[in-house]
Amino acid sequence: MRANAGELFWGEVVTSRQNPTVKRVCALLEKKARRREGLFRFDGIKLLCEAVKKRLQIELVVINEALEPSVKLRISELIGADGIDLGRVLCVSPQVFERISEEASPEGIITVAKIPARIHSRVDNAGDYFAEGRLLIVEAMRDPGNLGTVIRSALALGIDRLIISDDCADLYNPRTVRAAMGALFSLRIDTVGTEALPTLIKSLRASGREIYAAALTEDARKINEIRLREGDAFVIGNEGHGLSEAVIEASSGAVIIPMTEGSESLNAAAAAAICIWETVRA
Repeated sequence: MRANAGELFWGEVVTSRQNPTVKRVCALLEKKARRREGLFRFDGIKLLCEAVKKRLQIELVVINEALEPSVKLRISELIGADGIDLGRVLCVSPQVFERISEEASPEGIITVAKIPARIHSRVDNAGDYFAEGRLLIVEAMRDPGNLGTVIRSALALGIDRLIISDDCADLYNPRTVRAAMGALFSLRIDTVGTEALPTLIKSLRASGREIYAAALTEDARKINEIRLREGDAFVIGNEGHGLSEAVIEASSGAVIIPMTEGSESLNAAAAAAICIWETVRA
Protein backbone atom coordinates (compact mmCIF):
# COMPACT_ATOMS: atom_id res chain seq x y z
CA MET A 1 0.00 0.00 0.00
CA ARG A 2 1.05 3.61 -0.42
CA ALA A 3 1.94 6.21 2.22
CA ASN A 4 0.40 9.59 1.47
CA ALA A 5 0.17 12.91 3.26
CA GLY A 6 -2.29 12.88 6.14
CA GLU A 7 -2.42 9.17 6.92
CA LEU A 8 -0.16 6.13 6.75
CA PHE A 9 -1.16 2.51 6.18
CA TRP A 10 1.39 -0.20 6.95
CA GLY A 11 -0.76 -3.12 5.85
CA GLU A 12 -0.09 -6.70 6.93
CA VAL A 13 3.07 -7.51 8.92
CA VAL A 14 5.44 -9.80 6.99
CA THR A 15 6.99 -12.53 9.11
CA SER A 16 8.73 -14.64 6.44
CA ARG A 17 12.20 -14.07 5.03
CA GLN A 18 10.93 -15.81 1.88
CA ASN A 19 8.44 -13.05 1.12
CA PRO A 20 9.07 -12.00 -2.53
CA THR A 21 9.41 -8.31 -1.65
CA VAL A 22 11.81 -9.07 1.22
CA LYS A 23 13.91 -11.24 -1.09
CA ARG A 24 13.98 -8.43 -3.65
CA VAL A 25 15.24 -5.96 -1.03
CA CYS A 26 17.97 -8.41 -0.01
CA ALA A 27 19.01 -8.90 -3.64
CA LEU A 28 19.77 -5.18 -3.91
CA LEU A 29 22.85 -5.76 -1.77
CA GLU A 30 24.37 -7.11 -5.00
CA LYS A 31 25.60 -4.78 -7.74
CA LYS A 32 24.16 -6.97 -10.48
CA ALA A 33 20.65 -6.71 -9.05
CA ARG A 34 20.97 -2.93 -8.57
CA ARG A 35 21.96 -2.47 -12.21
CA ARG A 36 19.25 -4.81 -13.46
CA GLU A 37 16.47 -3.09 -11.55
CA GLY A 38 17.78 0.47 -11.55
CA LEU A 39 17.24 0.55 -7.78
CA PHE A 40 19.37 0.83 -4.65
CA ARG A 41 18.73 0.55 -0.91
CA PHE A 42 19.85 2.33 2.23
CA ASP A 43 19.16 2.23 5.97
CA GLY A 44 18.12 5.03 8.29
CA ILE A 45 15.63 7.84 8.73
CA LYS A 46 18.13 10.63 8.06
CA LEU A 47 19.03 9.25 4.64
CA LEU A 48 15.34 8.82 3.83
CA CYS A 49 14.76 12.48 4.72
CA GLU A 50 17.67 13.53 2.47
CA ALA A 51 16.36 11.38 -0.37
CA VAL A 52 12.90 12.95 -0.08
CA LYS A 53 14.39 16.44 0.14
CA LYS A 54 16.34 15.82 -3.07
CA ARG A 55 13.24 14.39 -4.72
CA LEU A 56 14.53 10.90 -5.38
CA GLN A 57 11.84 8.49 -6.50
CA ILE A 58 11.11 6.25 -3.51
CA GLU A 59 9.90 2.79 -4.51
CA LEU A 60 9.57 1.03 -1.16
CA VAL A 61 9.98 1.68 2.56
CA VAL A 62 10.49 -1.32 4.87
CA ILE A 63 9.59 -0.77 8.54
CA ASN A 64 10.54 -2.82 11.61
CA GLU A 65 7.25 -3.57 13.37
CA ALA A 66 8.87 -3.17 16.82
CA LEU A 67 9.98 0.39 16.00
CA GLU A 68 6.86 1.29 14.03
CA PRO A 69 5.50 4.03 16.38
CA SER A 70 8.67 6.14 16.35
CA VAL A 71 9.28 5.59 12.64
CA LYS A 72 5.65 6.39 11.85
CA LEU A 73 5.87 9.66 13.79
CA ARG A 74 9.00 10.78 11.95
CA ILE A 75 7.64 9.86 8.53
CA SER A 76 4.27 11.44 9.29
CA GLU A 77 6.04 14.69 10.15
CA LEU A 78 7.98 14.48 6.90
CA ILE A 79 4.95 13.75 4.76
CA GLY A 80 2.82 16.31 6.54
CA ALA A 81 5.42 18.98 5.82
CA ASP A 82 6.09 18.13 2.19
CA GLY A 83 3.16 16.11 0.92
CA ILE A 84 5.51 13.48 -0.50
CA ASP A 85 4.35 10.06 -1.71
CA LEU A 86 6.71 7.47 -0.23
CA GLY A 87 5.56 4.63 -2.44
CA ARG A 88 4.77 1.20 -1.04
CA VAL A 89 5.32 0.64 2.70
CA LEU A 90 6.03 -2.86 4.03
CA CYS A 91 6.00 -3.63 7.75
CA VAL A 92 8.07 -6.67 8.77
CA SER A 93 8.71 -8.52 12.01
CA PRO A 94 11.84 -7.66 14.04
CA GLN A 95 13.35 -11.03 13.11
CA VAL A 96 12.93 -10.40 9.39
CA PHE A 97 14.21 -6.83 9.68
CA GLU A 98 17.31 -7.94 11.56
CA ARG A 99 18.10 -10.39 8.77
CA ILE A 100 17.86 -7.82 5.99
CA SER A 101 19.37 -4.72 7.64
CA GLU A 102 23.02 -3.84 7.06
CA GLU A 103 23.32 -1.62 10.15
CA ALA A 104 24.81 -2.65 13.48
CA SER A 105 22.20 -0.51 15.29
CA PRO A 106 19.35 -0.15 12.80
CA GLU A 107 16.81 2.65 13.16
CA GLY A 108 14.02 0.43 11.91
CA ILE A 109 13.70 1.62 8.33
CA ILE A 110 15.14 0.58 4.96
CA THR A 111 14.42 2.58 1.82
CA VAL A 112 14.52 1.41 -1.79
CA ALA A 113 14.86 4.20 -4.36
CA LYS A 114 15.45 4.64 -8.07
CA ILE A 115 19.04 5.33 -9.08
CA PRO A 116 19.16 9.11 -9.83
CA ALA A 117 20.20 9.07 -13.48
CA ARG A 118 19.55 12.83 -13.71
CA ILE A 119 22.69 13.58 -11.68
CA HIS A 120 24.78 10.40 -12.13
CA SER A 121 25.69 9.52 -15.71
CA ARG A 122 28.05 7.51 -17.88
CA VAL A 123 30.61 9.22 -20.14
CA ASP A 124 30.26 7.75 -23.62
CA ASN A 125 32.89 9.80 -25.47
CA ALA A 126 35.88 10.67 -23.31
CA GLY A 127 37.63 12.44 -26.20
CA ASP A 128 34.95 15.12 -26.34
CA TYR A 129 34.37 15.42 -22.62
CA PHE A 130 33.67 18.87 -21.24
CA ALA A 131 32.46 19.93 -17.80
CA GLU A 132 32.13 23.27 -16.09
CA GLY A 133 32.90 24.10 -12.47
CA ARG A 134 35.26 22.59 -9.93
CA LEU A 135 36.23 18.98 -10.54
CA LEU A 136 37.80 16.06 -8.73
CA ILE A 137 38.85 12.90 -10.57
CA VAL A 138 39.12 9.52 -8.86
CA GLU A 139 40.69 6.36 -10.28
CA ALA A 140 40.21 2.81 -8.95
CA MET A 141 39.11 3.76 -5.41
CA ARG A 142 37.69 0.36 -4.55
CA ASP A 143 36.86 0.83 -0.88
CA PRO A 144 33.19 1.90 -0.61
CA GLY A 145 33.78 3.72 2.67
CA ASN A 146 36.58 5.80 1.17
CA LEU A 147 34.58 6.62 -1.95
CA GLY A 148 31.55 7.63 0.10
CA THR A 149 33.72 9.86 2.29
CA VAL A 150 35.21 11.52 -0.80
CA ILE A 151 31.70 12.20 -2.13
CA ARG A 152 30.71 13.74 1.20
CA SER A 153 33.85 15.92 1.34
CA ALA A 154 33.51 16.98 -2.29
CA LEU A 155 29.97 18.29 -1.81
CA ALA A 156 30.72 19.90 1.56
CA LEU A 157 33.81 21.78 0.35
CA GLY A 158 32.46 23.00 -2.98
CA ILE A 159 33.29 20.52 -5.76
CA ASP A 160 30.70 20.75 -8.54
CA ARG A 161 31.35 17.43 -10.26
CA LEU A 162 33.11 14.18 -9.43
CA ILE A 163 34.56 12.02 -12.21
CA ILE A 164 35.25 8.38 -11.34
CA SER A 165 36.62 5.42 -13.27
CA ASP A 166 34.31 2.44 -13.51
CA ASP A 167 36.65 0.25 -11.46
CA CYS A 168 35.90 2.35 -8.38
CA ALA A 169 33.57 0.97 -5.73
CA ASP A 170 29.92 0.96 -6.77
CA LEU A 171 28.24 4.29 -6.02
CA TYR A 172 25.16 2.45 -4.74
CA ASN A 173 26.91 -0.07 -2.53
CA PRO A 174 25.17 0.40 0.88
CA ARG A 175 28.55 1.24 2.47
CA THR A 176 29.19 3.96 -0.12
CA VAL A 177 25.73 5.41 0.37
CA ARG A 178 26.11 5.37 4.16
CA ALA A 179 29.56 7.03 4.11
CA ALA A 180 28.37 9.72 1.67
CA MET A 181 25.64 10.72 4.18
CA GLY A 182 23.19 12.12 1.64
CA ALA A 183 25.81 13.86 -0.54
CA LEU A 184 25.31 11.10 -3.11
CA PHE A 185 21.82 12.49 -3.75
CA SER A 186 23.15 15.95 -4.71
CA LEU A 187 26.63 15.73 -6.26
CA ARG A 188 26.99 15.41 -10.03
CA ILE A 189 29.02 12.26 -10.71
CA ASP A 190 30.25 11.06 -14.11
CA THR A 191 31.58 7.52 -14.56
CA VAL A 192 34.11 6.80 -17.30
CA GLY A 193 35.66 3.55 -18.52
CA THR A 194 38.99 2.75 -16.87
CA GLU A 195 40.90 2.71 -20.14
CA ALA A 196 39.19 5.92 -21.30
CA LEU A 197 40.17 7.96 -18.22
CA PRO A 198 43.54 9.14 -19.65
CA THR A 199 41.70 10.32 -22.79
CA LEU A 200 39.21 12.24 -20.65
CA ILE A 201 42.06 13.91 -18.75
CA LYS A 202 43.67 14.96 -22.04
CA SER A 203 40.31 16.36 -23.17
CA LEU A 204 40.04 18.43 -19.99
CA ARG A 205 43.57 19.72 -20.49
CA ALA A 206 42.76 20.67 -24.09
CA SER A 207 39.91 22.82 -22.72
CA GLY A 208 42.45 24.88 -20.74
CA ARG A 209 42.60 23.12 -17.39
CA GLU A 210 45.68 21.70 -15.68
CA ILE A 211 45.07 18.24 -14.20
CA TYR A 212 47.53 17.15 -11.51
CA ALA A 213 48.09 13.54 -10.50
CA ALA A 214 48.46 12.91 -6.76
CA ALA A 215 51.39 10.53 -7.16
CA LEU A 216 54.88 10.01 -5.82
CA THR A 217 57.12 10.36 -8.86
CA GLU A 218 60.68 11.59 -9.29
CA ASP A 219 59.54 15.00 -10.53
CA ALA A 220 56.50 15.39 -8.22
CA ARG A 221 56.11 18.83 -6.66
CA LYS A 222 54.67 19.66 -3.27
CA ILE A 223 51.01 20.52 -3.53
CA ASN A 224 51.51 23.85 -1.75
CA GLU A 225 54.21 24.87 -4.27
CA ILE A 226 52.16 24.70 -7.45
CA ARG A 227 50.17 27.66 -8.66
CA LEU A 228 46.62 26.49 -9.15
CA ARG A 229 44.24 28.43 -11.34
CA GLU A 230 40.47 28.34 -11.24
CA GLY A 231 39.41 25.23 -13.12
CA ASP A 232 42.52 23.15 -12.40
CA ALA A 233 41.89 19.79 -10.77
CA PHE A 234 43.48 16.73 -9.17
CA VAL A 235 43.33 12.99 -9.77
CA ILE A 236 43.29 10.73 -6.71
CA GLY A 237 44.06 7.01 -6.95
CA ASN A 238 43.77 3.73 -5.15
CA GLU A 239 45.12 3.84 -1.60
CA GLY A 240 47.19 0.70 -2.06
CA HIS A 241 48.46 1.06 -5.64
CA GLY A 242 48.10 4.73 -6.43
CA LEU A 243 47.40 5.99 -9.95
CA SER A 244 48.04 4.07 -13.15
CA GLU A 245 51.00 5.07 -15.32
CA ALA A 246 48.62 6.01 -18.14
CA VAL A 247 46.76 8.49 -15.92
CA ILE A 248 50.01 10.00 -14.59
CA GLU A 249 51.35 10.42 -18.14
CA ALA A 250 48.10 12.05 -19.30
CA SER A 251 48.20 14.57 -16.44
CA SER A 252 49.91 17.96 -16.36
CA GLY A 253 52.29 16.78 -13.65
CA ALA A 254 52.46 15.00 -10.31
CA VAL A 255 52.03 16.44 -6.83
CA ILE A 256 52.60 15.12 -3.33
CA ILE A 257 51.20 16.22 0.02
CA PRO A 258 54.05 17.12 2.42
CA MET A 259 54.03 15.03 5.61
CA THR A 260 56.12 14.94 8.75
CA GLU A 261 59.15 12.69 8.76
CA GLY A 262 58.29 9.11 9.60
CA SER A 263 54.74 9.29 8.25
CA GLU A 264 54.16 6.61 5.66
CA SER A 265 51.02 7.80 3.86
CA LEU A 266 47.59 9.37 4.14
CA ASN A 267 44.27 7.60 3.85
CA ALA A 268 42.98 8.10 0.29
CA ALA A 269 39.88 9.95 1.47
CA ALA A 270 42.00 12.27 3.65
CA ALA A 271 44.34 13.00 0.74
CA ALA A 272 41.32 13.71 -1.45
CA ALA A 273 39.97 16.20 1.10
CA ILE A 274 43.27 18.13 1.00
CA CYS A 275 43.22 18.18 -2.81
CA ILE A 276 39.61 19.34 -2.77
CA TRP A 277 40.49 22.16 -0.40
CA GLU A 278 43.34 23.30 -2.64
CA THR A 279 41.05 23.14 -5.68
CA VAL A 280 38.37 25.26 -4.05
CA ARG A 281 40.92 27.70 -2.63
CA ALA A 282 42.14 28.41 -6.16
